Amino acid sequence: MVAYACHPEGGGEHWLGWGWALAAKRHHDVWLLTPTNNIETISKHAAEAGIHVSFVPLPAWQKTFCGLLGGTGAWLRKYLWQYQALRKARELHQTVSFDLVHQTTFHTFRIPFACSRIGVPSVWGPIAGGESVPKGFDRFLGKDAAKENSRARANRLCLWIPGVRSSLRRSAAILVSNRTTIDFLPDKHRSRCILMPANAVSVRDAATPPRDRTRQGGRLELIYVGNCVSRRALPIVFESLREFSPDEVRFRVVGKGEALQEWKREANRLGVQDRVEFTGGVDADTVRRYYDKADALAFPSLRDSGGSALLEAMTRGLPVICLDWGGPAEMMDEHSGIKLPVNDPDETVALLTAALRQLIADPEWGRQLAAAARDRALTLYTWEGKGAALDAIYNRILQP
Repeated sequence: MVAYACHPEGGGEHWLGWGWALAAKRHHDVWLLTPTNNIETISKHAAEAGIHVSFVPLPAWQKTFCGLLGGTGAWLRKYLWQYQALRKARELHQTVSFDLVHQTTFHTFRIPFACSRIGVPSVWGPIAGGESVPKGFDRFLGKDAAKENSRARANRLCLWIPGVRSSLRRSAAILVSNRTTIDFLPDKHRSRCILMPANAVSVRDAATPPRDRTRQGGRLELIYVGNCVSRRALPIVFESLREFSPDEVRFRVVGKGEALQEWKREANRLGVQDRVEFTGGVDADTVRRYYDKADALAFPSLRDSGGSALLEAMTRGLPVICLDWGGPAEMMDEHSGIKLPVNDPDETVALLTAALRQLIADPEWGRQLAAAARDRALTLYTWEGKGAALDAIYNRILQP
């Protein structure tokens, strides 16, 4: 198992990189190839879990060269590391004789799966990255609209990178975190694509019972949790809030990031600053308290492969309001939240407004969504379930 991002006590993709190795270990003997970051922590957890780990360094001159290139160098470093991992995998294969190789992180098609070349069946993913902003929704991106359009064009070019083309061709199974990315990949590879959202429920959230949500009317408490980046498109919510008074809806924005100041200006421009609270970055315990005070999570992201906040909210018994697009659309259904279509931005805002009015008028509906959200999270997104899914995929490949 190849995981560039991997840290048992980390967050985001680093935590997921470790989680996939642990999930596979439930049914198989796992050799983990990962960079030399966090050696002590990974070694400790690997010894406890019975996972063999091999740390793969990047040559010093390559690290130095990549460091001189800024953001481009960060991507180049990930790319170059894959071929160091391939060299190590081939060396290990001479003595271990692997049955299968699986690259899990980073969760993007843009980083090639070099270890697919060692001569055994290979599984790639979950990958994502084929998401782009729906047509007509640029107005919610502010100054970053041009950047998002450039990214979409660059994505098409990335499909022509020889390492990417080879990785897609060689993979016996391609785990993909959302249908938007499946539709983005070339037609000839789609028959080997398997929908597999990358996120998983944390042990702590799974063990914590949800707060009893007994709101009998009154103000609706919305929350957003996550990075404050333009693609999360909170101005969609701000436009809807113009139809409500401060006594009807309050929106708490939890997080920090480069879009925060622009969002504050947009809330003032639309005249809804008295309905929006910006908390900035807070610690994990405070985030959990905010979840418990909320009635729904608003996550109107225009480009996301998944969304850890969605799963956190669902596990704590919160319904989710998101767009029917990208990763968030895969993580919930009509029984556990509200998915807004992306045919037209004005229609999306209008349907969000209607959904908020219904949540205000019908608290019981909100509680039903909340209960279904937690049930869905604990049924589909545990590491036990993902381990069983990996086992089925591996066995299908190895024993067709």
